Amino acid sequence: MSRYISLAFTGYRTEKLPFPLTADNFTQLKVRIMRTVTEQAELGVKYFLTGMCRGSDLIAADAVLTLRGRLGLELWCAIPFDGQRNTVPREELALYDRIIKNANGKIVLERNAAPSDYPRLYNERNRYMVNRCDGLIAVCDEDRILPGGTKNTVETAKRMNKKIVYVSLDGIGGYKWSK
Repeated sequence: MSRYISLAFTGYRTEKLPFPLTADNFTQLKVRIMRTVTEQAELGVKYFLTGMCRGSDLIAADAVLTLRGRLGLELWCAIPFDGQRNTVPREELALYDRIIKNANGKIVLERNAAPSDYPRLYNERNRYMVNRCDGLIAVCDEDRILPGGTKNTVETAKRMNKKIVYVSLDGIGGYKWSK
C-alpha cells in the first residue's frame, strides 16, 4: 500500500509580503505555488494543510483547490480560534469563505479565545501543523525569512528534520531579492 505524505503551508500575511497584493501579483504567486504543489503531488503528496491566515495561506489554499480534482489532492484547514474569520480584511473575506466551504475538512483549535490570546494561538496552530505534517511549503525566500510566524514555523520544522520546500517571492511585483 502506498504511503501518502502531507505538507503544511507557511508564509507571509498580506501586509508582510514584499509587494502589494494586486490581482496580477496574486496570480503570479498562485501560479508559482501551483507549480510547487504539482511537483510535490507527483512525488506522492496528497494532503495539504493551511493555517487560513490572509495572504500566503489563502493563496496557497486556493492553489490546492484549483488543482484538487486533477491531482486527487485534499485540503485541510487548521483554524487557530473561533472568530479568526473576523480578523480577515474585507478584500480577502470571499476567498477565506470559499476555502472553508470547499476544503475537505477543518479543525478549530480553540473555541473560546479572547483577542489577547490570538498571538499565542497562532503560534500553537503553527506547531500543530508542523507536528501533523511531513513537511512544509514555505512561501518565502529561503535565504531571507523575515522575523515572525513564518520564520518560527520554518525553524520548528528544521529542528524536527521535516522536509521544507520554498516558494521564492523573487520577481513578483518588481520585488528583487539579491543574495
